[in-house]
Amino acid sequence: MRPYDGMKVTSQQFKRKVSYLFRDMPILPLLVVSFILAICFVPHFFTLYNLKNYLLQSADLLIISCGLTFVVLNGGIDFSVTSVMALGSVVGAYIMALSPLAATPAASIPVAMLVMMGIGLLVGWVNGLSVVKLKMPSFVATLATQLIVLGLAVQFASIVSGTSSISGLPEAFFILGGEGRYFFVPIVIAFSMWLFSHWLLKETIFGKRVYAVGVNPVASFISGIPVKKTILTLMVISGFFAGVACIIATARNQVGMSSLGDKMFLTTIASVIVGGTSTAGGFGGVNKTLLGVLFITLLNNTMNLLGVGWYTIMITLGSLIVVSAMTSYYLNKRSGNNT
Repeated sequence: MRPYDGMKVTSQQFKRKVSYLFRDMPILPLLVVSFILAICFVPHFFTLYNLKNYLLQSADLLIISCGLTFVVLNGGIDFSVTSVMALGSVVGAYIMALSPLAATPAASIPVAMLVMMGIGLLVGWVNGLSVVKLKMPSFVATLATQLIVLGLAVQFASIVSGTSSISGLPEAFFILGGEGRYFFVPIVIAFSMWLFSHWLLKETIFGKRVYAVGVNPVASFISGIPVKKTILTLMVISGFFAGVACIIATARNQVGMSSLGDKMFLTTIASVIVGGTSTAGGFGGVNKTLLGVLFITLLNNTMNLLGVGWYTIMITLGSLIVVSAMTSYYLNKRSGNNT
């Protein structure tokens, strides 16, 4: 064996790993290049203040996107996640600012948080039952739920406050949104939720069932996997994650709003799809969603710094979703993955 043979094998292995990385996570090199370009050409991007905002903006988006990833892995969709944030925000704000508990923040804050998460669980459970019991497509079921829940949020805020928002929340609650020196709190919460999602999908039997049902629900049913129970659980998880995201977003805005999340669904679904999770189901995961969230937030952040209009950003995000879906289909087809 010649002295350089070992180096040759190592070089070949490195090329294979790089090739696999580009095929499995094409968003990663794009994220790295985009970040370098932002540092070099976008004014005020690489400042402590803006980098802190960048991470804070990523926090609630990462949580809600991880929840949606579970549903997309099943080949479904959940339109109701942003309306969960709206209803949870105004109900939670009411408990902390206007209810009899408002005078005692030590009681009102945890109760409000439990209610916010409970709303997410309830909406997710209703969505799941609509899909598995009423045989409704997730598109139809969650779209109907979105409209109902959003209407409830607007009506509730109007009744209890006379406006679309509720202010006067306790300052202690703002810590969860990253107020002042506690900016790391929502980042830690979001990262913890991501770690839990990753563990659930990659290290548990439930995670294996999620991928199996996403690939072929009929074959999964024949092999003994509880398909209906799995789908129901995925919807509940999505709703719960939306409830947690609601807590962080409300704390960061320091006010309960019936419009909370009204422009967030596009960035959420873009994070999941651009990250590389297949809309056909069975392929992807929250590790890809993390990269998608970082890229989409980077895009929003830099465009805002450059003074780009909101509608231009929406056009860009929509185009990215189309390109990402086409790229995912092409790469999966080349690798022999039917998903």
